[in-house]
Amino acid sequence: MKKIGILHTVESVCKSFTSRIEKEIADVKLNNLLDDYLVTETKQVGYFPTQNMKKLYFDLCSLELESPDLIVVSCSSLTPYVKQLCSLFEIGIICIDERMCHDAAESGNKIAIIATAPTTLGPTVSRIEENAIHLGKKVEIKTFLVEEAMEMLSVGNVSAHDEIICSLADDLSDFDTVVLAQASMASAEEKLKGKTGKLVLSSPELCIQDIKDYFEKRRGN
Repeated sequence: MKKIGILHTVESVCKSFTSRIEKEIADVKLNNLLDDYLVTETKQVGYFPTQNMKKLYFDLCSLELESPDLIVVSCSSLTPYVKQLCSLFEIGIICIDERMCHDAAESGNKIAIIATAPTTLGPTVSRIEENAIHLGKKVEIKTFLVEEAMEMLSVGNVSAHDEIICSLADDLSDFDTVVLAQASMASAEEKLKGKTGKLVLSSPELCIQDIKDYFEKRRGN
């Protein structure tokens, strides 16, 4: 039995992402922790405050106490802060956007990043730029923020959420790669591909591949 502890900040992602993991990874037990304060407080004050860093640390400690084989953090806004804390834990920790940001830097030269929450834009840009530097590449990045799409998702209107994101299609003609910065945006991936003909990346499926690779490596060792 594979045991995974998952830290979420968005309820819809908690439901959709865990469902995808259970469908794609056999013999798995998931323990979920939902803490939306980590993002709502950051959005309200405009930065990631010290108490949020402490709260994030204790959330990860709480998951670790359940003795999982792996911890996954499903919120891209938290990635830079999780990376600062990883060395304090013996257990493996995967951030949901790790492979997405690597693949974006590897495949793209002109990259569009779309987000529905402002807290995600900075971390995603930084992560892709770091990967590009590691790959010896220069990339051109432009960001698009559509907060009204998140408002639609918060009331359960996924169709309107997706349409708002896809309304950017004409603005994406000059880019070769489009990144949907948040896991909650994955529902728009295929529609946006169809409208733009571009490579569109979202994090959940790529993160699941990271999880599979993690357990495959453990088995090999």
